[in-house]
Amino acid sequence: MAKYTVNLSEVPEGHDLPPLLQKVGEWLRKQEHGTLGWFDGLVAEAVPKEWSPETADRLRAAAFSFLSLADGSLLLLVKPGGTAPAAVALLGSEGETGTVANSLEEFLALWSQGETDISDLDDEGAGAGRVALAAWLKKNKVKVPKAKSFDFSAWLDGDAKPTAAPLTSSTPTFAPTAVMAKLGPKTRQVASVLGRRADAPEVIAYVTEVLGKKLPASTRENNDAVNVSAPKHGVELVLSHDILHDAFLLIPKTAKTFIPYVSTAWVRAAMGENVLGVPWKAKSEAEVTKVLGPPTRRRPRFMDEAELTVACWVYSLDKEGLLKLAVEFDDGVSVTLSVTGAGELARYPDVTTGLFVGYAVTRGLLDTSRFPAHRELVARIARRQAQGSELVKQAMPRGLWANHLRDEPALQSLLWSWFHNLGGSWIVKDLIQVFGRRKTESGHDAPKLDDDTWDAVDKAAPLLDKRFAAFIQK
Repeated sequence: MAKYTVNLSEVPEGHDLPPLLQKVGEWLRKQEHGTLGWFDGLVAEAVPKEWSPETADRLRAAAFSFLSLADGSLLLLVKPGGTAPAAVALLGSEGETGTVANSLEEFLALWSQGETDISDLDDEGAGAGRVALAAWLKKNKVKVPKAKSFDFSAWLDGDAKPTAAPLTSSTPTFAPTAVMAKLGPKTRQVASVLGRRADAPEVIAYVTEVLGKKLPASTRENNDAVNVSAPKHGVELVLSHDILHDAFLLIPKTAKTFIPYVSTAWVRAAMGENVLGVPWKAKSEAEVTKVLGPPTRRRPRFMDEAELTVACWVYSLDKEGLLKLAVEFDDGVSVTLSVTGAGELARYPDVTTGLFVGYAVTRGLLDTSRFPAHRELVARIARRQAQGSELVKQAMPRGLWANHLRDEPALQSLLWSWFHNLGGSWIVKDLIQVFGRRKTESGHDAPKLDDDTWDAVDKAAPLLDKRFAAFIQK
């Protein structure tokens, strides 16, 4: 059988090879390929300048690559500065970044446990190799040193001091509903951290002490969500800064990083308690209905489908309606706790977004209650005295959201498909049919449309009226 490749003889200029990495390399070259994950081996190399030309010099001076993953992602040893030990960080092939461990010792310990959160290393097929690595670490008395948490993503921005707003000025308050009190203690504990910032003491304590997991210190524009999975506890969390709700502000930490919130939690049977009395092994919708009553709503199985087939029981966990609990039955029972956010229809609005918003106002598709501070502007658009793009600029700084439109499942399903080019319908395709085609600077097809004037809206209206005929308010 092939062995792992190890080439640590030449470390990039300005760096020293840690003795521990040298020893691990000597051991790894004797291990069968694939038994410790899907990578070729340990090779010391300079960080490619192409990864980030603007930070290349600083990154190459402080870090070098020692492991390349199958998808082209790199693991680095990074000098955080001062007396802190070198940390292990990820440079993802899609531009994502993050701290894997605060020291090489911690990384090796996590690797031996299948807890690096890197799928190529944590793969179940590498179990035998991890057992051997754990034995090697024990034999060589490798101990994890105490080290301050290192935020590699924020470090990349070069900001020495965090700039995030204080917890008290940016976190919503949650007044619990009676449903919260009906949850079992473990589910209630998960619900208690929902919607809170990653730097909140209760979130830190729950993730690190109860779940025994690493907590992401920040997220980035191109990596806006991080999962924390604890299968033995029956819990998986999602932390994201990009919650599309006015109550959850963007909290910049540095120029390009943000403080995430606990946005979603999935709880599963391994938690060891039922949720609202629903048995995890329920085999039919009728069994759940017997406990909870008729479903409160239904949704499509997939977002590009129109048929509402999945039974849902949705409950508010707080009196403001910011947090919700959803029990669903499809092929089985699933339970999701989540922040009430919207789906993203157009993150970067353009002239087509403005045209649609103007149209939506005149056809009663827009939820005008979402814009209390812009009532006069909405009224002017309804009278065709202002353009839809004016509302987009003034009231939608983070783009057009699904809940800017009426909250009807069938309408929401159609909007999602139409804006995301699913199931054969697409806003761009429809407007090209109306206005003709041209190429953007990036080479993509776009309609020949420069301004969302009312003449343009009127020209597109017949086609849009057919598309949204079932939902237009006369």
